[in-house]
Amino acid sequence: MDHYGGMVTILFIHSAGPQGPGEGSSALLTGLRAILPPRVALVAPLMPKPDAPEAEPWLMALDAEMRAIEGDFVMLGHSLGGSVILQTLARFGVPDRLLGVVTLAAPFWGAGGWEMEDFALPHDASTRLRALPRLVILQGDADEVVEKNHPNLYQTLLPQALVTVLPGIDHEASLAAPAVLDALKSITPL
Repeated sequence: MDHYGGMVTILFIHSAGPQGPGEGSSALLTGLRAILPPRVALVAPLMPKPDAPEAEPWLMALDAEMRAIEGDFVMLGHSLGGSVILQTLARFGVPDRLLGVVTLAAPFWGAGGWEMEDFALPHDASTRLRALPRLVILQGDADEVVEKNHPNLYQTLLPQALVTVLPGIDHEASLAAPAVLDALKSITPL
């Protein structure tokens, strides 16, 4: 990627649940598409069985999507998408072309109420993710799904993470596009 005017690729991984208009991550995605500069390629694949997600198919699909991107890229994950990005990188490694990761409303699997081992990071994730160049964790202070301590749990495991609390943003994050754009710009010029 040419940081000075070339195409920038953002790989967006959506939340669990239906992804039709007005559902899941669709409002956030629409908001992002409206404000991203034209030189940004936003790749937003539909993940396998979003209504009943299973870790292994999501990990494999995300790994394939990462491998398909030519040049440097940034990953952006909403809710389950954010936690799956980190698990995929811990499992398959951090690609040299990855400039950084932004997560929004990502649950920390293994925390109270979130005990699904298939989605949890491996015990050595902090070592495996040490090569991650930038990690920005966004969490709305009005999120009614993911508890407010989840970003701190990630930061304890991954001290390189920059945590930002977004005032007034709920779990759907339909109004979070400007803050997400700022987070993306903190990783690479857009």
